[in-house]
Amino acid sequence: MTSPSKLLLASLALALAACASTSPQPTGPSSGPTAPTGPTPPRHAAASADSATPPAAKLAQPTTPGPNLTPDGVVFNYKPDGKPNKLFLAGNFNDWNPANEKYLLKDDDGDGIWSITVKLPPGTYQYKFVIDGNWTKDPNSPSDAPDGFGGRNGKFDVK
Repeated sequence: MTSPSKLLLASLALALAACASTSPQPTGPSSGPTAPTGPTPPRHAAASADSATPPAAKLAQPTTPGPNLTPDGVVFNYKPDGKPNKLFLAGNFNDWNPANEKYLLKDDDGDGIWSITVKLPPGTYQYKFVIDGNWTKDPNSPSDAPDGFGGRNGKFDVK
């Protein structure tokens, strides 16, 4: 396991431990593998009126750069230079579509950190950010792989 992978796992363990003392955690395995269903709302989106979980009971989303594995899915955070018009997530989980509105990152609170949460089944994934049409490797990805065009993709595992 590489040092970035150990750091990601340690950060995740600390975040989960901190949350465990204040929020109930889901128990039991899921009902089985599911196909990717697309992203969930960004970390600062308001809960819908028909939401079964009150907003106060929702777990805070991590703001650590890179992909963060959470019970809600993989939270991707990226802090670009400047203020882009649009920032998309593209990867092998969405056929590398560089402009799919379902994978549009948001910075709702204006802190400069753009985020999206994506539910993914176990597997190995590669991705890039597409910032105003420019493909950009996440410098905070735990691993990387050749992109086939002389560059690198971010790479991570969901277990």
